[in-house]
Amino acid sequence: MFKSKNIKFYSDNEKAEFDELQLTKYCEWPNCQEKGEYKAPTSREQLRKFKFFCLKHVKEYNKAWDYFKGRTSDEIYREVSKDAYWHRKTNKRINKFKIEDKFNIFEENSRFTNTRNDKFKTRNNLFVSSLKVLKLENLSSEIQLKKQYKKMVKKFHPDLNDSESNEKIIELNEAYSVLKKFLK
Repeated sequence: MFKSKNIKFYSDNEKAEFDELQLTKYCEWPNCQEKGEYKAPTSREQLRKFKFFCLKHVKEYNKAWDYFKGRTSDEIYREVSKDAYWHRKTNKRINKFKIEDKFNIFEENSRFTNTRNDKFKTRNNLFVSSLKVLKLENLSSEIQLKKQYKKMVKKFHPDLNDSESNEKIIELNEAYSVLKKFLK
């Protein structure tokens, strides 16, 4: 039965009259005279073309109908894997766009950005090495930094250790100052 969504009814009589005027689809099952209210695809190749059945026969039709009938397991796997991108062809994007720089405009700018990147890398390496010197995994607060610094200084103090501990104290002081600057 076809129904229109845009038609408004003001009484039950109007609705009943409209239902009578509508074309009635009957169940397409052989020897069935009930209304065909439920649709089912006709075949695997024609998924947008439907057959209309009554409730009893649409259940029976759906139990018997197999979308992958006659397919091998490899074909089924390929079909299901294509569902991830809605059966549309996908291509890897490759930029093959090249600019010829006759006046060396980009070369000059690239030197500037490279020096800036180098400064950033050295600053990052200095930060990481400072964390290693103070034996910290991450830096969350200045209080944590001070506690760890005091602990390490007590451990390597020159009065308690041999002469090599002076170098270790210098390393600790440098690491502490770098991390303190980072926190500010």
